[in-house]
Amino acid sequence: MKNTQKYIVSLSLAAVLLAGGASLVVAEENRVPAGTVVLPGAPSTEKQMVLEVGPKGNVLLRGTVVSVGTATVVVKSWGGDWTVNVSSSTQLLPLSAMSQFKVGDFVGAQGMMNTGAAWTVDAKVVRDWSAKKEAQETKKEINDIIKSVSPRNWQGIASNINASANTFTLTIDGVAYTVNLAAGAKVVNDGYGVMNLADIKSGDIVRIYATISGTTATAYVVRDPAIKPHYDVKSLSK
Repeated sequence: MKNTQKYIVSLSLAAVLLAGGASLVVAEENRVPAGTVVLPGAPSTEKQMVLEVGPKGNVLLRGTVVSVGTATVVVKSWGGDWTVNVSSSTQLLPLSAMSQFKVGDFVGAQGMMNTGAAWTVDAKVVRDWSAKKEAQETKKEINDIIKSVSPRNWQGIASNINASANTFTLTIDGVAYTVNLAAGAKVVNDGYGVMNLADIKSGDIVRIYATISGTTATAYVVRDPAIKPHYDVKSLSK
């Protein structure tokens, strides 16, 4: 049938994972190589699960985040739930922070099979493919907030960050202001990706959209240009 997409699944997953001289590729293809089993394909989407395991144990994995730990991301892909181990040498994209990964995000991971644990990958790179779309939506929300509240734009040096209390100090032209986050305030990086207040470091030059009374500011948007994601900020306006 024309334009029908098919999913290609190798005949034996277990055999491939255990064998040293074969590779496994589970992904969407348009051609059917000899010796494969063709399963009925679901309609094409932008979020296609991918699992590729090379003969030396190198892995390419794509799927949906099920849970996030302090140093792990559990990803649902072909074969079930995969544990992706994140170490200090793992490159995280578009931000170098675990806080960017959320349940339901579509992510990709590259790394090596962990020989000591089943369905586990020691990641070299983990990328959150949902981040850019979320940033586009967040930028629109911020524009709506600015139009409705009409706060002023202030810039200064951040310090005394208290994430649990949603407050920090912003020094503007030598004057220290106590910044309190308004209900529903957006805290974003340079590319409008949502982040935690705790991700801001003392000494960062931070911009806020806020109303100020005396030396107290109520911030509706906090943006840290020092935290730069690995995607083009200009593309967010497209």
